Amino acid sequence: MKMNYGSRVCEFSVAHDFTFSSCVRCYYEKDTICYAVRRFFRKSGRIRRDCTYESWQIRLAKGKSRRQHRFSYLIPAILMELPGAWIRLSGTIDARGVTVQRLEILSRYPGFEAEHSHISGKNR
Repeated sequence: MKMNYGSRVCEFSVAHDFTFSSCVRCYYEKDTICYAVRRFFRKSGRIRRDCTYESWQIRLAKGKSRRQHRFSYLIPAILMELPGAWIRLSGTIDARGVTVQRLEILSRYPGFEAEHSHISGKNR
């Protein structure tokens, strides 16, 4: 799938070795999850703009700057119409475009337990 933002274009794909994990019950097949990811990227203007721009910068760069960059987004699950509370997407951006390699469905915000674990420890 091609993503356009202004005059910039980059390719969007889900990796062949795409991994999917879930902390909640999810009865969706892998191809349905891939479809949800593609649909989200197509509808999200901000993420599409940022990824397209970064891919374009890598295309114009020279030397070590042309290496692929990794990305990770933490997104409310409701935006992708998937179960759970949060979705963590990760992948790479290179001169060709964006490749999503991993998706995790989380039951709660990942930083919540780490931030508040010291509070519950004092009360015991």
